[in-house]
Amino acid sequence: MEGSEEFESFPEPSAAGSGTPSGLAEGVAVVALGRGPGQPRPADAVAAGGAARSLRLLLVEDDPEEADLTRRLLLRAQRARYEVDRVGTAEEGLQRLAEGAYDVCLADLYLPGRDGLAFLRTLRARDVQIPVVLYSGYADEEMESLAIDLGAADFLDKEELDTARLDRSLRFAIARSRDLARLDRLAQYDELTGLANRALFRDRLDKALAAARRHRSLVGVVLLDLNGFKAVNDRLGHGAGDALLREVGERLRRSLRETDTVARLGGDEFAVVVEDLRRAEDAAIVGRKILDAVAPAFAFDGEPVCITASIGMALYPRDGETAEQLVERADAAMYRAKREGGNLCRFHDSALDREIARGPVLAAELQAAIAADELALLFQPQVTLAPGPVGLATIVRWDHPGYGEVEAEDFRALAERAGLMEELTDWLIRAACAQARRWVSQGFGPLHLAVPIYSRRQLAWSGLAERVEEQCRLHGIPPAALELEIEEQLLLEELLAGGAAFDSLRRSRVRIAVARFGAGPTSLMVLRDAPVHTLKLARELIHDTPRDEHRTLFVSSIVELARTLRLRLVAEGIENKAQLQMLRRAGCDAVQAIISCPPLPERDATAWLRRAQQRQRRR
Repeated sequence: MEGSEEFESFPEPSAAGSGTPSGLAEGVAVVALGRGPGQPRPADAVAAGGAARSLRLLLVEDDPEEADLTRRLLLRAQRARYEVDRVGTAEEGLQRLAEGAYDVCLADLYLPGRDGLAFLRTLRARDVQIPVVLYSGYADEEMESLAIDLGAADFLDKEELDTARLDRSLRFAIARSRDLARLDRLAQYDELTGLANRALFRDRLDKALAAARRHRSLVGVVLLDLNGFKAVNDRLGHGAGDALLREVGERLRRSLRETDTVARLGGDEFAVVVEDLRRAEDAAIVGRKILDAVAPAFAFDGEPVCITASIGMALYPRDGETAEQLVERADAAMYRAKREGGNLCRFHDSALDREIARGPVLAAELQAAIAADELALLFQPQVTLAPGPVGLATIVRWDHPGYGEVEAEDFRALAERAGLMEELTDWLIRAACAQARRWVSQGFGPLHLAVPIYSRRQLAWSGLAERVEEQCRLHGIPPAALELEIEEQLLLEELLAGGAAFDSLRRSRVRIAVARFGAGPTSLMVLRDAPVHTLKLARELIHDTPRDEHRTLFVSSIVELARTLRLRLVAEGIENKAQLQMLRRAGCDAVQAIISCPPLPERDATAWLRRAQQRQRRR
């Protein structure tokens, strides 16, 4: 890119002379060159009444003389003030525009490597919504028409170019772009609440279903209706009703994940698309959050107003395959919730309602079981494929006196719903430290126990790393003997939220493992920015290897990346010996799977450690 330079403007000297530089026309604006693309985009660039405001323009022009001429034309503009950055190739232009720092782009039709038409096509393919004006000294009407069809805001002839026409074209391009953006927003968002409207809700639902089919996950469709809203409208007026709807929308937005789509369908009816669910119980947690968000009283002119919500849910794929089926069945479930008195969440599947209804009883019993130390740990060995410390994953087991063994995933959802996640994790850390101490005293080591962290909210607990280190100190084990397993999605959510919870973990000696890496959408940000020691490949990532050559190459590349980053690599869910051999050849450190070793109670895990220790001594 060319070096930057800056043109300063000065007022025209008065008749009596003022000592200021002469030679610039009256009303000359400034063209400032060289401000970096990361700086804020100017607000209200096209101002009414002709007031000069800065407009950020990217000039894509390979000819320095043509670029200099264009700059001089812009220097004379009286209706706007331009800040210009220049690049010489289409590739550089694409890169700069993708950063989103510009109001408008002026590009030559004939560029080295990729012409202006290809430049336009690539911008639209990448969904870069910045107006582009093309210009050229050699173009016919057919070329101009094709450029406009491809999305150019205007097409200018260099031979006929002057300041007025260039300035007008650029300003009009920006104005049209902003008008289109406003129209697009009106078409997709509810004017009163700012939430998605019915059209955008349907679009997001269709996309969520497509993603769920690819990743074999669940999608929840939630419809909710406000109980008592009509009375508020009748008693306090439509102004209060509108304010209440806005506040409900804001509460829903705050209580749910950023990835969930919250929409207002009309009146007092709202809807939510909940993506990437693993179990039906997770949808029940969403329902509870919505009820809790709506429940607190609203205040209007000092008067408290109480309303509740009736919620209906349908789940893909168990309740339907299409958007129409899911919305229809969620709607029927919502009306069933209203008939039963409201302030309820009901599923399309009434059997699921009955199953989840026992949750409050189980929650109280789980809390008592945690307090009485009635939970137990199983230990799944991470069978080593290469020399190194031995790891064991901890799995919680609860033998309920009435229901028998409650699987970890079941009471994980139960603990989340009942607000017991902190108590459960504290118990896990204490129990894991106590077990590690017993094994260290028996001469086993070096080893570490992997403790699952189920929720991103746990990362924000005050002093999580310090609490873990304190338990390690009390039990006389090094902090590195414990490894906190955090699912990739939770780590990514924490990073996108600022990553503040990682600071204390970085300072501590506690190990961090990325669990289920590759089970869903993956971001290398997690490996780059989180304080990670271990990478655990998900079953979904390894599935179909080594039979599928492309998948095998992909897994091998991830293994190589992990080794370059000096991460310990553990593969989960191995399905056959061929996969085991493939991972060994690739350089994987360990595998954790039923085929290698199932979860074991303490006594059997101790025997396994003894055998593993003997094998290591023979190597």
